[in-house]
Amino acid sequence: MHHSKHSTTLFILGALAVASIINPNSGLDILFLLLGIYIFLQSFFGDFAILAFLIARPAIDFWRDYNIFSWQNYSININAAISLILFAWAVIFFIRNRDYWHKIPTKLPWILFLIWCAFTFLYSFDRPSTIQETLKASNLFALFAISFVLYQKYKKGFTKKLFVSFFISAIIPLTVAFYQFFTGTGMRIDYIGNRIYGTFAHPNILATFALLLFMVLVEWIKENINKFSARSKENYPIYAGGGLLFLTIILTYTRIAWIGLALFIFLFLLIYHSEWLGKIIVAVLLSYALFFPINSILTNNFNYNLQRYQLIARLTTRSEDADSIQWRTNLIERVMPLFWRKPIFGYGYGSFAKVWDENKSLANLWDTTSEAHNDYLKVGFESGFIGLGLYLTIFLSLFLRQIKFGVYKDWKNIVFIASICVYLILNLSDNMLHHTPMIWWMWAMWGLWSAQYSLDDK
Repeated sequence: MHHSKHSTTLFILGALAVASIINPNSGLDILFLLLGIYIFLQSFFGDFAILAFLIARPAIDFWRDYNIFSWQNYSININAAISLILFAWAVIFFIRNRDYWHKIPTKLPWILFLIWCAFTFLYSFDRPSTIQETLKASNLFALFAISFVLYQKYKKGFTKKLFVSFFISAIIPLTVAFYQFFTGTGMRIDYIGNRIYGTFAHPNILATFALLLFMVLVEWIKENINKFSARSKENYPIYAGGGLLFLTIILTYTRIAWIGLALFIFLFLLIYHSEWLGKIIVAVLLSYALFFPINSILTNNFNYNLQRYQLIARLTTRSEDADSIQWRTNLIERVMPLFWRKPIFGYGYGSFAKVWDENKSLANLWDTTSEAHNDYLKVGFESGFIGLGLYLTIFLSLFLRQIKFGVYKDWKNIVFIASICVYLILNLSDNMLHHTPMIWWMWAMWGLWSAQYSLDDK
């Protein structure tokens, strides 16, 4: 039976190889390659083929916009092709594992949100983007649900595989990031030079990816604390890994990720080492308060300004050039009049960039990003109060379930709860729904943790 199945797979792969040689379109060659990889993984690895999607996605993010082919106003780039393949894989997975469907948490608000996003296609200002963004959102729920189901089926066997896969997925991005740091080839953004970005399209994506990985590492240590010795040399690689991730977050110069890291540490210490919190908070506030008079003395008397160092300047400088808060405030002020034209239904899911591009004032024409830099603003603008309400309901449902578990189980799930809080903060200042490699992993981890930390079976 298995021999016949693999023979069929090899035949299909051979046919795709022949098709890629015959056809003259290089974009189709890439699509055939992706399909071949998908068929191979599904045939030989079954349920665990999902891990290959997750491992590969961070390494290819820089090339995500490479166009495969276009038709009229619709185009498929590498990112869209992978999303389509993942969506098809997920449909087949849920059909085969339909007995687990009723156990998946938060599926009702997720499905309602996805239905509403799809509905906005009927009046969308940018229909191709509505299709693309709805597909991306569907994949987030799919990864969450698949991860939940796989834990139900394989328990700790899947947990280990998911954790190992996550760390494997970070090898190439982190290696490239530190190559960029040592060679000075990072990006220059917001008057900050050499911001490392790894294989991602922007330093902010690397920052949030490393932040999530840091939280997963803390969760692994917490779950293995009984066999974890702080003095054992065998655990030095774990310390080194944590330090490397911490340094990665710092060297991206992404302040919202720094805030997210601080919030995560605060919530974790609040549960496990509350006696340290007061000392740390006092030390941080005292250091910040003393910095400015000390730096003033050094500048005036010794002509030595500490703010010439990029990291210190990023932490302490507040000005129109160095600070993005004023820019984001300006964006919100100019977008809100457009929002109030269609507050209930919005302009169509995924349409923010196109609507904003066509309605920018002269004062904003220099801004080439055309992004909201705030996912609450983006979702509300695109899908109205209805879509934003459904979007927030997903997180409310997830959060309340975990608060209930934490109350009953001594906050064993504090990393999960903290990760939700961190993500909600990140949403205020970044385009998290566009950070596909990071957000794929986040929802996959949340699916695992939702299965692990559930009161339903007790």
